[in-house]
Amino acid sequence: MQDVINVLIVDDSPTVCQILSTFIKEDSRFCIQAIAENGLDAIGKAETFKPDLIIMDVNMPVMDGPSATEKILTKQSPAVVAFTTEDSVDIACRCLEAGALEVIGKPDFINMDDTFKKNFLERLYQISLLHKKKNIVKASVESKSDYYEMLLIGASTGGPSAIHKVLKGLGKDFPLPIMITQHIDTYFDKQLINWINSNVELNVKCAEDGETLVKGNAYFAPAGKHLCIEKGTAPGSYKAVLNDEAPVSFLKPSVDKMFMSSVPILKNHSIALLLTGMGKDGAEGLKQIKDAGGYTICESESSCVVFGMPKAAIDLGAAKAVLPLEEIADYINAKVRNKTMTY
Repeated sequence: MQDVINVLIVDDSPTVCQILSTFIKEDSRFCIQAIAENGLDAIGKAETFKPDLIIMDVNMPVMDGPSATEKILTKQSPAVVAFTTEDSVDIACRCLEAGALEVIGKPDFINMDDTFKKNFLERLYQISLLHKKKNIVKASVESKSDYYEMLLIGASTGGPSAIHKVLKGLGKDFPLPIMITQHIDTYFDKQLINWINSNVELNVKCAEDGETLVKGNAYFAPAGKHLCIEKGTAPGSYKAVLNDEAPVSFLKPSVDKMFMSSVPILKNHSIALLLTGMGKDGAEGLKQIKDAGGYTICESESSCVVFGMPKAAIDLGAAKAVLPLEEIADYINAKVRNKTMTY
């Protein structure tokens, strides 16, 4: 029997609420329990209806989305998705900090087609369903590498908050450069990077084409560009390359593209991490890294917002370790702090 996701819509615009609820109701996997007009109203209705999913507008009168999210999650554990426009992305980042699982941009409701609706609803369903069903899976295999030169991270749905948690846990003076590919809406990349950079001790930035990768810095792929790695001009150095080739399985940036570019360059001297996400991007690239002798980690189902990408990699035999999100940073630190090159 198919799980039905009970939904609370929170938005101060009656028009947005009406349009959103109308096309969500067309999908039998969802049940609209209630609509709230602001954050304070949302707290009361969340307490009454106990929804599985809250679609939370971020900029509202009386009480905004971040404040409501924080208060709701102190008593309940629904999946909260921040629903935002481009001019409110900074507030949406505060929703992630308060415990929201994902940020989704508000669509052009007038020009939505059936394909968009289908993809949008599937994304909401997977986030909600997998938030309800979590199991712990662990594995540990020692790496054959004597040292590491790069940390590579790939993520999609649920990735912003997961990446933030990992980077925060790595702490200051992390001894490797970090390359990150996160599937992200075009207008959200810079705001996301700024938010993470202001909340972790590492230096987090958008990668620039040709720049030398420096230890203790985290480099995000910009929206619409593949992030790859090449050898630098100085011995033992590496540089970021922004690749404008076609999308890989409709994705640009692609985690697979980043992972695969690292194999001939880093060989067995990389650690690669695949976090929460829908689909299978990154699975094949992670397998190539493992086969080359690099150390590979997947986030376990217990903490994933969506266990799609990590599961695909695990099913391929690409993971040397499978860990819940809260253990990943400490695990990586333990592996690299005394096993790094000096450069």
